[in-house]
Amino acid sequence: MGFQKKTEYYRGTVYEWNLPTGFTCPFALECLVKVDRFTGKMDNKSNAYRCYAASAERFPGVRESRWRNFEFVKRGGMPRLSKEMKAVRIHSSGDFFSQAYFDKWLHLATVHPHVEFWAYTKSLTYWAARLDYIPDNLVLTASYGGRSDELIKKHNLKHAIVVDTIAEAHDMPIDYNDNIARARNVNFYLINNNK
Repeated sequence: MGFQKKTEYYRGTVYEWNLPTGFTCPFALECLVKVDRFTGKMDNKSNAYRCYAASAERFPGVRESRWRNFEFVKRGGMPRLSKEMKAVRIHSSGDFFSQAYFDKWLHLATVHPHVEFWAYTKSLTYWAARLDYIPDNLVLTASYGGRSDELIKKHNLKHAIVVDTIAEAHDMPIDYNDNIARARNVNFYLINNNK
């Protein structure tokens, strides 16, 4: 249970907090995949592309770690940051599964103003309900392809669009390593790596 320290892929050292795919993604649509906690069998409900994070759940240790995190926060627990943490990627796997859980991350970012937090989310109703309360050190990116996409334009939310090829990315930059996801107010493309 807990954070995973990552020293590759991201700029600098980043700590990830992950939850199970699908089961914690109430607004997922195009990428919805659920991986059975015990068997690792994928139930791919995807209409367009498979959630990239689901593939890692073929490993029992990864599944169990994510499920322990989920059970911990469902019981009211909240991740504790250590002093060396300066950058936190919320949900490389999973999403904000309730308003109360979303609000806990707002609180955590607020009480740790010198830590950089960022997350992709399709849980746009939770974000929209707290537009005036997002701390400066938390960058959220709306991920197109969910059940509440209309809120992206309505609230002018920072967003990302998944495309299959570089040629489809014509009017916004492509983010290859979360550098743009960490920046405020920059919309971007992601390349679908599961094709």
